[in-house]
Amino acid sequence: MAAEAPEPQIFANLHQDQATRDMSFAAPLNLDPLAQQQQQQQQNQIQIQIQIQAQAQAQAQAQARHQQQQQQQQQQQQLQQTLHQQQLQQHYLQQQYLQQQHQQQQQQLQQQALYHQQQQQQMNGMNGANMGAVMPAPTPAGHQAELNYIYGMVEELSRQLADNRRVTEDIVSGLGRVRNKAKAQGLANGDVISSAADDINAQESNLDSIISELSESFDRAKHSRDANAALLTQYANALSLMLKQFHDYKSKHVADVAAWHRSYRAQLDEARRENSRLREQIWEMQTHAARANESLRKFRRKYDEDEERFAKRVDDTALRQEVRFWKRMAMPELEDDDPYWSGDDDIIDEAEKERLRELELRAAQEQHMVDSQGEDSDEQHHLSSMGMMGGIAMQREESSGQILPIPPPRPLSAASSTGSTGR
Repeated sequence: MAAEAPEPQIFANLHQDQATRDMSFAAPLNLDPLAQQQQQQQQNQIQIQIQIQAQAQAQAQAQARHQQQQQQQQQQQQLQQTLHQQQLQQHYLQQQYLQQQHQQQQQQLQQQALYHQQQQQQMNGMNGANMGAVMPAPTPAGHQAELNYIYGMVEELSRQLADNRRVTEDIVSGLGRVRNKAKAQGLANGDVISSAADDINAQESNLDSIISELSESFDRAKHSRDANAALLTQYANALSLMLKQFHDYKSKHVADVAAWHRSYRAQLDEARRENSRLREQIWEMQTHAARANESLRKFRRKYDEDEERFAKRVDDTALRQEVRFWKRMAMPELEDDDPYWSGDDDIIDEAEKERLRELELRAAQEQHMVDSQGEDSDEQHHLSSMGMMGGIAMQREESSGQILPIPPPRPLSAASSTGSTGR
């Protein structure tokens, strides 16, 4: 973009020159050398800028190629490292596998050595006390299966060896009998052979009985084999049925436990939601109660601070006192407790009358008890003085049932002087 900036100025100069040539009616003149120099300089600058841009682009491309090469080298190094790690892991696993195989071979050799030692001890007729000291250690399941297979092969070979040994002994004993017979009778080789043929022919009569016995034993072995195969089939069927029942029971138990857990979680979630809902209701109730209390307090404060209401109350009390004064002045012949004054406001209220009656009754009872017990006059004077002072000290109730003295009733003038309305 920097190289393309001077081009509008060049075109502007060209257009200007063209316009001046078109406007001039004189003969055309050659261009000014200064203008040619400026154009040459501008072209040089444009070429320099183009070269600079080309160099910058080449450098950027070189840097991009260099970065790509570095990234490729890093990726190759990472791949090589991962391959090397995998090779190391494979080598380590191979070493472990070889070590395990070596250990298994060593264990098998040790077990075989122990087994051969036990066999030798059993063949030599060792006692059980000596056998207990060389018992092999417990082996894994796979090794035990291999040992059982090897033990079966050894038993088979030992049985065959015993049979071969018995046959060999029979052959040796027969040769000994023939040799002894030849020595005793002085027979030649032909005579010995003929006598041996006679013995063989004599033994052929017993081959039929031996073959029959062997066929019977073979049939019994086949029958026992078939019976054992049937028994094994029944055992396999029973075991498969038992395993199927076990799997069914396990799946049912797992399903029941999962259903129980789901039900328990659902009930717990429902209880939590109910608890949250109740808590929200309680909070709303508390909020409304707080607002109501605040409203009541504001109403009470406004009610008590109302100056107009207080002034009305004072005026009402003053008017009542004035009415009471003029009533007493107009009717002095009536007593204070006359029924005429029962509906008036200057009489003591009902609660005060009830309290005064109770006080009078208790004072009469106290006086009666004091008179009946015959207490001294000093003590009576002391109690009356305490009652006149307005109260007595707090005392605990005694088992004798004595009632404390009660102060005298308040006079009627006390109620009338305060302006009590009884409301």
